[in-house]
Amino acid sequence: MAERKLLSGSSGTFWGIVSGGGADLSNLSYIEVDLTDAAWTLVDPDSLVQSNTYAAGFNNVVMNTLAAGSQDYSWGAGTNHRAPRWYIPLVAEDANGNNVRITTDDTFILQVKIQKGTTTAEWDTEVVCGTCDDPTATAANLIDGLGGMMDYVATANTGYGVWTFNNKSTSINASNDVGVSTSLSSGGRGQGGVYVNLDNTGADIAGGSRNAAITYNAAADMYLMVGVGTRGIATITSGDDTDFKISYRIIKFA
Repeated sequence: MAERKLLSGSSGTFWGIVSGGGADLSNLSYIEVDLTDAAWTLVDPDSLVQSNTYAAGFNNVVMNTLAAGSQDYSWGAGTNHRAPRWYIPLVAEDANGNNVRITTDDTFILQVKIQKGTTTAEWDTEVVCGTCDDPTATAANLIDGLGGMMDYVATANTGYGVWTFNNKSTSINASNDVGVSTSLSSGGRGQGGVYVNLDNTGADIAGGSRNAAITYNAAADMYLMVGVGTRGIATITSGDDTDFKISYRIIKFA
């Protein structure tokens, strides 16, 4: 069961999401994202988030109007990211159930599961969940994001895959139910990610990969970020929503 705890690290004390108890590496569970938990901090440069709720594992985000589309609101394109995002400190659990803050110098992997839920009024959407260097920045080369992605055109089929810095690799299919991705960072470098998309029986639909070769700031604390934006250059009408379930696990190596 995931819970919110006051943790400590090189930058002081902070609230983080932890799973509790020692990890069983033969049957490792995921930590579910609940963006209404006070541990998550929202950064929304242009006040696009109207509301967000959480129910039965799914986060529903309702948006304000975005009248003029721009790549600045797409996580998978452009050099600036002004789309809203939530973040928490990046922590991993050791064999004794203690929680360790991850830094850019560590060797670690992030695995993400994303599933689209039921929406009321869609827009052309990208949702990302990844590790990052600076979640408060708007420049892509300062955020340094790496992780999983869900994207779709309104009322069309859903794509899942990997998000790398300001690029993506996703596979769209009518049978897509869940996207599973894994990304690797080590020695101050975020190398890239791989993904497999599954149908509602858990069977493989498609897979792929993308390199990133991100250079992180040295000896800096890392963060986990969930971002909601537009797929390419798209507009948003007030009241449009996206609905998604995200689960993740961080594993740090010696």
